[in-house]
Amino acid sequence: MGKNSDLTENIQKLINKGLISLAKDIRGNCYGLISNEKNNTMAYLIYDNDFRTALKKLYYQHFKKMLLMQEVQNAVDIAEILGTDNLQQVEVCKRIYNNGSQYAYELDREKGTVVWIENGRASIETVEGVIFRHPANYADQVKPDLRIKPTRLLHYVEKNFNLKSERELKLLTLFLVTSFWGLGINHPMLVLTGEKGSSKSTTLRKLESLIDPKSTNVGGGIPKGSDGLELKLHNNYFTSLDNLSSLSRRVSDTLAVAVTGGSVSKRALYQNTNEIVLDLKSVVAVNGVSLVAKESDLLDRSLIITLKRIEPDEIVTEEALQKQFEEDRAKILGCIFKVLASAFHDKKPVEKQKLIRMADFHVACIKAGRVLGMAEEEVSEILWENQKNINRNTLDGDVVALCVMELMRKRKTYTNSMSTLLCDLQDIAAENGMAGNVLPKTPNHLRIRIDKIKSNLENESGIRYEVKPTSTFKEITIWKK
Repeated sequence: MGKNSDLTENIQKLINKGLISLAKDIRGNCYGLISNEKNNTMAYLIYDNDFRTALKKLYYQHFKKMLLMQEVQNAVDIAEILGTDNLQQVEVCKRIYNNGSQYAYELDREKGTVVWIENGRASIETVEGVIFRHPANYADQVKPDLRIKPTRLLHYVEKNFNLKSERELKLLTLFLVTSFWGLGINHPMLVLTGEKGSSKSTTLRKLESLIDPKSTNVGGGIPKGSDGLELKLHNNYFTSLDNLSSLSRRVSDTLAVAVTGGSVSKRALYQNTNEIVLDLKSVVAVNGVSLVAKESDLLDRSLIITLKRIEPDEIVTEEALQKQFEEDRAKILGCIFKVLASAFHDKKPVEKQKLIRMADFHVACIKAGRVLGMAEEEVSEILWENQKNINRNTLDGDVVALCVMELMRKRKTYTNSMSTLLCDLQDIAAENGMAGNVLPKTPNHLRIRIDKIKSNLENESGIRYEVKPTSTFKEITIWKK
C-alpha cells in the first residue's frame, strides 16, 4: 500500500512540475507528453512501450529509483488517471510541422532545435509548442548550411545521384524539395528502377538521410506480420522499401492509402478493448530491378525514375560514395530549406492549366521550380511526361487494357452488352496466346477492372466508354478519339 502511495505521490509531483502531461490528437488518440531538462516536449502514444521507457527514465532521473515492470504499468495507469483532468488537444507531428505560415523541421530531439521558416526566411531555432513524436529508429539531422544559394541544388543532386537524363534530374529534385513540404499535401510514391549496378539502394539511403534520417540502415523489404507495414507507415515521415521484386494487391492498396492519406484501427497495446487509430500518411519510396508497382491505383500516384548503370571504370567504394555525400549533405539541406523559404513566401498564383491527379503536389512543384529557375510550363511538362510513362506502364501490364486496345484498333465505336464484351475480349486473348484465366470471370468484375484503367485508356490511347442500363442488361459503348 505504501509503495503505491509513494508512486502516486511521485507521479503527481512530475505532473505538477509540467514534466508529464496527457493530450489527445484530432483522432482521439491519447498521448503521454514528457518534457526534458531543456523544456523540449516529446510525445508518445500512451499505450506504447516507448512511453513506458521514457517514463522509467524520467522517474529514475528525479527519484533515483528504477521501476519494475508492474510498477511501470501502475505508473502509466496513475498518470492516465491524474492527467485526464486537463486533457488538451494537440497536433502531434512526424519530423515536420507546417501550418501554412510557420514551418519547423526537427533537427535535434534532445536540444529541441529545428529549421524554422517564416516570412520567407529560414533559420536554426529552438522553439516551444511544436510537439513531435519519434519512431524507435529516429536519428537527428545534420545542421544545414543556410549560407548556400538555393539555385545550387540541381548541381548537388546531379553530383550525388546517378540519373539518366536532365529531365530525371529535375524530376528527382522537385520530388526531393516537395518531400520536405510536410504531410499537408499528398506526395506521390517514388519508384526507382534500373538494372543491377545502378545504385538503387544507395539512392534510397541518401534520400532517407536527407528527408528523415534513421539510426538503422535503409528500410529493407515489406515488414512481416499483418500490421507491420501499417505501423511502419504510421511511425515514419519517410518510408523506404528496398529491393522489392513485386507488390501484392494488399500491399499495393495499403501504399496507395498512405500516399493520399488514410487510417486503420488497431487494438491498443496492453488493452483488450481499447482501439487506437493509426494515420498511415507518409512519403514513400520503393525500388526494384523492374517496375514493382503494377496496380493502376498505385501507379497513378507514383513518380518513376530510372537510374543508369554505373560503368566499370566509374565504380567507387561505398565508403568513398558515402564520404562525398556526407560532405555535401549540409549543403543540399541548406539549398532545400532556402528553396522552401522562398516557395512558401511565393503568393503569385499558379497559371490556370491542366494539373495532374495529385494537384497540390503539382502546385508545390511549380512554386519550387520557380526558385530553381524552371518555368511553370517546363515543370508541368516534366510531370505530364511522367504521367504518360505511368499510363504506358499501366496499360502494358494490364491484360484487360491490352485486349480493349486491340478491340478498338480498327474501329471507332463498339456497342454491346458487358457479357458480350467479355466474350469478345476472351477471344482476343486466345488469339494472342494469352491464358484464359487472366481475364475477369464475370461482367461485373470486368466493369470493375475497366473502371480502374479508365483514365489511363483515355490519356494514352484516346479510348473512352460509357455504360448505360437497359431493360435487360448493361450496355457499354466504347469510342476512340
